[in-house]
Amino acid sequence: MAKVRPDKNSTTALIGGFKGVVGKVPLPQGCKLRSPEELVMWEQYTRPRAPEDWRDIDLRSLVKIVKMEADILKHQETLDRSGILIKNQRGTLVVNPLMSVIDMLIRSQGFLIRSMSLMQLHSDPRTVNGAGKANQLISNNINLIDDDNLIAQPKENN
Repeated sequence: MAKVRPDKNSTTALIGGFKGVVGKVPLPQGCKLRSPEELVMWEQYTRPRAPEDWRDIDLRSLVKIVKMEADILKHQETLDRSGILIKNQRGTLVVNPLMSVIDMLIRSQGFLIRSMSLMQLHSDPRTVNGAGKANQLISNNINLIDDDNLIAQPKENN
């Protein structure tokens, strides 16, 4: 069922926006976090938006992001203890396999964060009205085209 939202400039919406700052976003149904540390991360990730602005599908993705963050921290602590290079069975120094695990988790987490636009600010000049800027650029380029060259002209015989 679609949510009915008040006009964003109304007094009700402004008051609701302030309520969203202090309100907590509940976990989506069927999702669980594994530790109190993950709950802290959950609150940090959900705080920038009002609770009613979150869609269930976004919250499910956010649970994955939080779990990946916790896994990254856990593996990073292990890597810090064991070191970047470890000795294999022959005694040769090799790159710790945790490096590739951490790298894969960071890449996956980054993809999810970008796909949800979590790091994008509303007032970011790189993204504000991007479609409008593109349309303006296209119309400016169209105005630069010389109309006289659109009609076939007879060739001059010398």
